[in-house]
Amino acid sequence: MKKFISGSTLKILAMIFMVIDHFGQVVLKNGIILNAPYSMFTDEQFDMLMSAVNICHILGRISFPIFCFLLAEGFFHTHSLKKYILSLGIFAFISEPIYDLANTGNLFSLEQQNVLFTLSLGLIVLTTINKFNKNVVISCATIVIGAYISYICKLDGWYYGIALISVFYLFHDMPVLKYTASILVMYICGLNFTISGFVDIYFLTAVLSLLFISMYNGKRGIKMKYFFYIFYPAHLCIFYFVRLTLTKIL
Repeated sequence: MKKFISGSTLKILAMIFMVIDHFGQVVLKNGIILNAPYSMFTDEQFDMLMSAVNICHILGRISFPIFCFLLAEGFFHTHSLKKYILSLGIFAFISEPIYDLANTGNLFSLEQQNVLFTLSLGLIVLTTINKFNKNVVISCATIVIGAYISYICKLDGWYYGIALISVFYLFHDMPVLKYTASILVMYICGLNFTISGFVDIYFLTAVLSLLFISMYNGKRGIKMKYFFYIFYPAHLCIFYFVRLTLTKIL
């Protein structure tokens, strides 16, 4: 397969699918479905709205694995690991109130923490694994601890994100193992341990992300790291105000 997608192109693709996902959740579901009076839509129209939300969520499954992959790539290529972790951490805290507003309508909520915290924790996990030269026992223990922390802290992506980030790092130069392990992680973390789980639309869409990743040519492309850091809270802020406007209208 010809590899023609740069890192920046991958990031833009992930951002597009992320925006679609958040639009479905914040604008369509939280803004319209949960606030519109029952008499505003016919049953058919309401079903169409619900279907639109589901489609947004399904397409959104493509974005997260790509972000996890790009984080692992960034770990290999960063000039300053401390600066990388610090930048992600700072923007995670900056984004949290906006994330809470967009998802719950409150400025502070412990219901779930934004994905930048997950990525920050993922970097810390990779740093620990690398420090001990990928020792099998220490690597497994670190991944389990990181996954547990992500779970109890209710980070967006939970243990799924930590597992994927670790797989992309540990099997970086072993494509067959990397993609096989990634698919296995997607299946296991989907919590649908049946044959039908392999044809679940959310699982299949997440696996589709690996097709884009397989086309990565190893080149950074245009420099846009801080653009993503700013874009993440900015688009959530915009969606929140759209949600707020819709709530007042409805």
